[in-house]
Amino acid sequence: QMKNVKKQGMDSHAPDNISLYKPEGSETWSKTELAQKTHLADEIHQWGMAIDLNTCTGCNACLVACQAENNIPVVGKTQVAMGREMHWIRMDRYFASQEHPVEHGHVNHSKENPEWVTQNPESIPQPVACVQCEMAPCETVCPVNATVHTEEGINSMAYNRCIGTRYCANNCPYKARRFNFFDYNKRNPLIKGNLYKGPFGEKQVGQTPSKQRNPNVTVRMRGVMEKCTYCVQRLESAKIKQKQQQKVNKYAAGKKSHEVAVDRVKDLRVKTDSVKVACQDACASNAISFGNLLDNTSKVVRAKGNVLDSVKIIQGRDYKEIQGSDRNYDLLQYVNTRPRTSYLARVKNPNEKMPDAKFLGQATINIH
Repeated sequence: QMKNVKKQGMDSHAPDNISLYKPEGSETWSKTELAQKTHLADEIHQWGMAIDLNTCTGCNACLVACQAENNIPVVGKTQVAMGREMHWIRMDRYFASQEHPVEHGHVNHSKENPEWVTQNPESIPQPVACVQCEMAPCETVCPVNATVHTEEGINSMAYNRCIGTRYCANNCPYKARRFNFFDYNKRNPLIKGNLYKGPFGEKQVGQTPSKQRNPNVTVRMRGVMEKCTYCVQRLESAKIKQKQQQKVNKYAAGKKSHEVAVDRVKDLRVKTDSVKVACQDACASNAISFGNLLDNTSKVVRAKGNVLDSVKIIQGRDYKEIQGSDRNYDLLQYVNTRPRTSYLARVKNPNEKMPDAKFLGQATINIH
């Protein structure tokens, strides 16, 4: 099983990765000053996530926590049936009931299997949210630059710029973007078919519902695209607290303000694994690891390893290659989006002497 982990996310029909740009020395190649500049990257924080499918139980606690943390509206089953769900993270499930699939991703329900095997297939739950692509397809198609990449590697949304073309949702291979077809936050969700039509419509709720929302997160309006932000409000809060603590420590030394020297990396970097996103905070099985990819001691680096070229560039001489888990892989890797969120494949190793052992462990990396 382990030897096939690196192939996860790849398809046999994937074409060769041939550059569309002209090589150096050709007639159209231009050595400009702009071309020599490196990408803007923060040398303090580069956020990433790893989800362990071995420990994920599919309990949906991460979905509930994300909805509460980020003021995600409840749209009702009528809107969900029309494909207008708003949750930022979903729980995909894959099923398997045979020892060896016919081909990758497909199973053959053989009549030779016992009835309890075919009637009770094993499953793999897989939480899927925005994976924060380094080469995000959604960013290139937005005509108003409403979805942009931050210096810390987060694919962020500028709600005030968004005009609702939904090009980004069409171009997202992970289908992790959500669109506000109505202003769901200004309606009474207990009335069937009740939708707020906009500023010219009747306001149906008072001030009380606003008390249940997170004041640190923007409430989105009609016609705006939204998605997972890696709980950016928590990240910013952690960075502010780190700066405040360093200020207290420096002044406690008795030095004057102009005499205080601050090391941007050591003093301003958030402490290892001190910040948690909402889904990670609610996960009872600790299946979600989140942290700074530039911090070699963080849990997410130990799971993923140093997989980003930007890590090597930023750390320079201090760069140390860290071998991550052999189970680590990227979802839809052949698309070459270079996601910041990766997965640790599910692997089972049942005792061969156990009765019906050959029917156990079917939903492993063979069906990812």
